[in-house]
Amino acid sequence: MYGQDLSSPRGTAPRYSSNSRYVRDEDSVGGKNPVFGPRAGFRLIAGRVLGRIYNQEGRREADREIRAFPGRSPNERGMCMNESSPGTAPEGQPTRLAVPQASAGRRLDVWLNDVLGWNSRARVQEQIKLGGILVDGEAVKPSLRLRGGESIEVHAEGPTADDHLLPEDLPLKVIYEDASVIVLDKPPFMAVHPGAGRRTGTLANALAHHFRSLSDVNGSLRPGIVHRLDRDTTGVICVACTNRAHFSIAGQFHDREVEKTYFAIAEGVLEFDEYLVEEPIGRHPANPLKMACLPSGRPSSTRFEVVERLDGFTFVRCRPKTGRTHQIRVHLAHIGHPILCDRLYGRRHRITRGEILHLSPEDPDYEKTLLDRQALHAANLTLFHPLKGERMTFEAPLAKDMEAVLEVLRGRRPRSRSTHQGDRSP
Repeated sequence: MYGQDLSSPRGTAPRYSSNSRYVRDEDSVGGKNPVFGPRAGFRLIAGRVLGRIYNQEGRREADREIRAFPGRSPNERGMCMNESSPGTAPEGQPTRLAVPQASAGRRLDVWLNDVLGWNSRARVQEQIKLGGILVDGEAVKPSLRLRGGESIEVHAEGPTADDHLLPEDLPLKVIYEDASVIVLDKPPFMAVHPGAGRRTGTLANALAHHFRSLSDVNGSLRPGIVHRLDRDTTGVICVACTNRAHFSIAGQFHDREVEKTYFAIAEGVLEFDEYLVEEPIGRHPANPLKMACLPSGRPSSTRFEVVERLDGFTFVRCRPKTGRTHQIRVHLAHIGHPILCDRLYGRRHRITRGEILHLSPEDPDYEKTLLDRQALHAANLTLFHPLKGERMTFEAPLAKDMEAVLEVLRGRRPRSRSTHQGDRSP
């Protein structure tokens, strides 16, 4: 048993490790890299994919550039759906605002929060991202710097009396806790914070019940929330207890000083032992709900390492360097291997024992569901402690449902491990 389970009495020792040695990213070309490790001394032009093969002795045998994947549909080339739905406009005409010249240079989200009186910058940012607020008739970023003279249309509703966070006694597994940070092992099927159409059952609701001191940088609906995991993704997530800790951790994410490792079960058998995918990710030009690998997108980089090959599936270690929306899922789909049971852009939304073991439909275990959420787990997170300055690594064991799928796959199908050197245990 590891960590603390808040559904039971506290007292179990936290599991974490610390390491004061650290190599910054700008020193990593041709040498150690905090995200890609000591063997990744290569750089790649954005918009290309590199595959790497190792021989039986673990030596690098070949690198091959993969330029394109012709003949695939947009979904297979890496598009995905966001979990949020766009806000609906209130009845009647939208609120129209003119930006005075005196406000030139201010951020759009900050200015709107002051003018609208919503008292929730996070709410303003959310509505801008969802298209509920337009500048000169176009969707923009919350960080847009105003020039003065713009025409702004607000189609979204402001906060209501119901826009408060309801504390809920939901079980949480605590990996580490002190006065500055809380590190949790997030379960599946739990959104990180309330969103459109979702006000309860989130990690934020549970945090509000179990902890008194949490940062309020992101507003009352997102106490302590510094970064996010998708609703169906399990594993390590860090929460800030104070605003000082919040700004420190957020700055590390912004400066790419945080190291993240995920494990995924991908559809199909990956040909290469390693992939470096550097495909820009942005919103689909025709549908704002979708993300896609686009030349005009934001720079995105993910390294994939094969842990184990099974017949029809691959167990993969994922090391994202950037943190774009659904980045790992988009990049795996882009190379033709979407994550197992990813209902947004994968090939199926669940997998049963019958599908894996090729059972007869009459078998009582034929319809037994093994997995009904994306097979993606945040295994560890490394950052500098915001108060101590110590480099710390927090780990969460592989989720039980993913372990169950791997156990069945290993018992039924031929398998092979990557010849790439290094620890292969999850």
